[in-house]
Amino acid sequence: MVYVPHRKKFYSIEVPNTETATAGPIRRFPDGEINPQLAYDGCYTIYELFRRSVAIYPHRPFLGHRPIDSEGHAAPYVFESYEEAARRIDNLASALEHEGLCPPTPDGLRLLGLYMKNCPEWIIADQAAFTLHGATVPLYDTLGPDAVGYVIKQTELAAVVCGPQELENLVAAAPECPSLKAAVLTCSVLSDHHRALARKGGLKLYSLMDLEKLGFRYPQPHFPPDPDDVATFSYTSGTTGGPKGALLTHRNFLTVYCAGKALEVENFPDDIHFSYLPLPHVFERVMLLAVLGNGAAMGFWQGSPERLVEDLQALRPTCMPAVPRVLNRMYDKVMAGVRTASPLKQMLFQRAYAAKLRDLDKRGELSKGVWDRLVFAKVRRAIGLDRMRVMVTGSAPIAPHVLQFMRVLCACPIHEGYGQTETTAMTSLTFPGDWTTGHVGGVAPVSEVRLVDVPEMGYLHTDRQHGSTGRGGGAFGKAAQPCIGRGEICVRGPHIFKGYYKQPDKTAETIDAQGWLHSGDVGMWTPEGRLVIIDRKKNIFKLAQGEYVAAEKIENVLMQSEMIAQAFVYGDSLKSELVAIVVPDAEAVQDWARQESLPVDNSFAELCRQSLLEEKILDEIEVQSKRAGLHGFEIPKAIYLESEAFTGANGLLTPTQKLKRMQARDRYSTIIQELYATRDLHQGSKARL
Repeated sequence: MVYVPHRKKFYSIEVPNTETATAGPIRRFPDGEINPQLAYDGCYTIYELFRRSVAIYPHRPFLGHRPIDSEGHAAPYVFESYEEAARRIDNLASALEHEGLCPPTPDGLRLLGLYMKNCPEWIIADQAAFTLHGATVPLYDTLGPDAVGYVIKQTELAAVVCGPQELENLVAAAPECPSLKAAVLTCSVLSDHHRALARKGGLKLYSLMDLEKLGFRYPQPHFPPDPDDVATFSYTSGTTGGPKGALLTHRNFLTVYCAGKALEVENFPDDIHFSYLPLPHVFERVMLLAVLGNGAAMGFWQGSPERLVEDLQALRPTCMPAVPRVLNRMYDKVMAGVRTASPLKQMLFQRAYAAKLRDLDKRGELSKGVWDRLVFAKVRRAIGLDRMRVMVTGSAPIAPHVLQFMRVLCACPIHEGYGQTETTAMTSLTFPGDWTTGHVGGVAPVSEVRLVDVPEMGYLHTDRQHGSTGRGGGAFGKAAQPCIGRGEICVRGPHIFKGYYKQPDKTAETIDAQGWLHSGDVGMWTPEGRLVIIDRKKNIFKLAQGEYVAAEKIENVLMQSEMIAQAFVYGDSLKSELVAIVVPDAEAVQDWARQESLPVDNSFAELCRQSLLEEKILDEIEVQSKRAGLHGFEIPKAIYLESEAFTGANGLLTPTQKLKRMQARDRYSTIIQELYATRDLHQGSKARL
């Protein structure tokens, strides 16, 4: 990616005469116009962009993976070139057409399901569908039979390409999915077990390798897509209800790709992307587009969080998406090592960090001087980041101190962006050369953004101050910040999705008659035109005293503590206080237990029952909440320490790692009642005193 420091005074500008009684003026990229470029070098679709790279970079490495031997050990990465991948894509597309595995649905779409971990075959199948004027329906590999069945029934899929581990769930869903006729396994050899499973589900079973051989014998012509054709379905999280299938077109993706180039954020042919975020997630799909559009390479992880660092060490990538939970984990690991180091090493680390941070703050330099060579280069090598050139973080808020620390550690730009599935992952992005924190950058070249009043939460587009005298503290503790408007973030542009599949009512709730997508997030403009996320309109509830509370915002604040891994905040509308279910960080709790001289043989579950730990975490909640400027009513007053993490397996997280609130509420309903009962007794005792 190219980085030219931007010395712009403003990061977005107002469009004159667009303010209304209930909405602020429209703001755009500083150049003043929405980027009119909807194509790159004559390419209007993902299909055309990939074929351009095949023509220009036929022999450059494209898709990399680590072969696993018979004992389960991973070999070094091996890559197939753009030309080799294109041959496989052509062969698979021909076989899919020959076997009738992508027939038109009743509404005319030709769809192919993808249900597997990130791997080269995911990309091969995705591109094969485009070759047939088709679209893909990606399924997270963590989904169970019920969710898989829901998507297949709604989309009427005839065939799904899946991994061996996912076949069992696919078979379990098959009886409820009359359209489903076939499964295509990514493994090269079909075992008797696989065949028996397929027979059980009434499915015809293919191996991907056999289909590629078949397609080589019966080549078919290409039927390329048009720009406004659906490229992919993206099923949104479903945190409070059933999932919704967002329809994203080739034009949506290409405009975001062009916007990245306009921001001078782009890959080079010698870049290596590390692919570990699930490919059904639109953020990772946009990253993939940046790779294949510029002839770069991508290496896939093995699919195990425990082996993530091992894969990083083997690949040594130059670029990757960096979601906050991964950066937080890296930060915690490094700082834990610093705390246990000798006093001399701690002093060296602190001096090195202070010197690099000073260079970053004063001169905007991500330097690699003597302090970097002495201290940080070793850490980067240890976790496989020694060639890292750029990261982009998004999908959730990240604490400014963690963001700055990772910029110093990696000595490379880390951009923070904001977007959602429905905006093809892009609304705003920190511009090159802007290394300040606490915001999500300026308006992207592809977007128009305006803030709409949310009077019930006290946010108006006419506000000129955030924090202290108004609702909400400043972003990450900066109270009483000047602003030029607050309200719900609404977005418009050629990157806005086509709608939710077969759910016109949900589409109409999200996109209004003027084409504005209502995000559900509450933001403010800084005086320089940067966007700051300050609250959440969705998932809000009202307490007994009439105050509105946004649970997500509070949970994100609590999880800034190294003691807290996960949190579920709940408020009863008949009560005046919040309660929370907290999953402590196991490593931090063990460190704390040693400092408190508690028995070292205590299990994590036993430690979570310690009243001393509960008091410690309540203190942490108080500290983090005050640091973030939360009001008193936004601070949970009673907590339950849960030793079992929220996961997709226990039904508490979506595939994108978002909390399922309804399921969490149901699971912990008895505990929540007990927490409130305890608080009622406490308040009664105080009243009698």
